[in-house]
Amino acid sequence: MRKHSDPPDSETTTERGRGDQIGVSPGRHHAPPSLVSRIAVAGAATVIAAASAAAAAGTISRTDDHTPRERLAAHIVTEAAEADRDWDSVAPMPSILPQGLASSAPEPGKVKAEIGPAVDPDAEPVEGIDGTQMANAITVIEVGMDRGLGERAWAVALATAMQEAKLYNAANPAVPESYDYDWEAEYADHDSVGMFQQRPSMGWGTVAELMDPATSAAKFYDGLEDVSGWEDMSIAGAAQAVQVSAYPDYYAQWEDLAWRIVDRAVR
Repeated sequence: MRKHSDPPDSETTTERGRGDQIGVSPGRHHAPPSLVSRIAVAGAATVIAAASAAAAAGTISRTDDHTPRERLAAHIVTEAAEADRDWDSVAPMPSILPQGLASSAPEPGKVKAEIGPAVDPDAEPVEGIDGTQMANAITVIEVGMDRGLGERAWAVALATAMQEAKLYNAANPAVPESYDYDWEAEYADHDSVGMFQQRPSMGWGTVAELMDPATSAAKFYDGLEDVSGWEDMSIAGAAQAVQVSAYPDYYAQWEDLAWRIVDRAVR
């Protein structure tokens, strides 16, 4: 059978036989793209083989004992020969198409959305941190990504969490409740808990919320988005604007590590 892209050997016409017999000769017109998609839906190998046999034999019955795919082949071959047919008006045969395929086809003119960056949950730790820290860093990035924030926000959050608790989920002996949750380190600074050392007494949230890495990260991003012009600040400046630390310059030392984590974790 000729491929749709092959040039015709000769300019022949389609002839209809008597009764329900259809005689087919290769036409001089290529089948349109809609025909190709219909062949694929019906089962390309079966339909092409059946259509080829029909063309070679010169006849195939619409109503005899041929299988539905063979009858579809006859239907397709016949339509392919009708050069003046308005192909956009040719509808698929719902009695033959597998259920659900016809309705799941993309609408004409629809363009597939571009796929954005994705986080690799199995990314290996970068030099300077361990697997637990890397897992927490990935959580921080995922939360920021889900909020529609970009890489700079992730870097600010990572540098902050590294300075505050070395990217560990930290319990505090002064807050006994913090030990009721999964914790990885201990720090004793007022009532600060979690990766970002946020204080329940200062309105950051409950102990349960602040000991949950994802919720804690979300609260940090809330604070960052409330800072006007944070996008134009340095990484350390943006971190300090949220945390209001007594040591504002300390965040800068983690900027390189933050970017290395982003580069490793995001693909």
